[in-house]
Amino acid sequence: MEEGRRRLVNMDLSDKIVGMMKMLEGQSLDLFPIPSVTRWLGAKLVSIERGKIELEYTVRPEMTNPAGYLHGGIQGTMLDDAIGIICATLGYEVAALSIDMHLDFLGTSKAGDTLGVRAKVEREGTSIIHASAELFNTDGGLVAKAQSNVLVSNQPAAYMKMLGMK
Repeated sequence: MEEGRRRLVNMDLSDKIVGMMKMLEGQSLDLFPIPSVTRWLGAKLVSIERGKIELEYTVRPEMTNPAGYLHGGIQGTMLDDAIGIICATLGYEVAALSIDMHLDFLGTSKAGDTLGVRAKVEREGTSIIHASAELFNTDGGLVAKAQSNVLVSNQPAAYMKMLGMK
């Protein structure tokens, strides 16, 4: 492995990110201080810790397909966004970039429904993070699930400026 590709975890940074995010628990992430898809999705942050998150979404009409069901691309975006947030909690000073994602669509949802997402890091390697996430309805039924491999890149992470780190 190239030495430049290997990134060390900064536990102080991890603690800072998790601490900042914990202040948002119970609130909508549409107030998230970084312009991103996270704000558009508008999830409520239920809980967060290093490598784990739980979010709650309300399906809006603009998230549905022409048949009136939650669009599969939005389902994938919800799952990918949760995985991205948990990767940020790990304490890397660079961006974590999805390199693949496997989605299983298992149920349906309509505008007005409330959905939850639980995501967690399954394995944290030196340059690849493997994570999983589940999208579920209020009865606990699975709507979709995902597995993703995420590259610890050499690219700057936008949230570092917000944290006053770069």
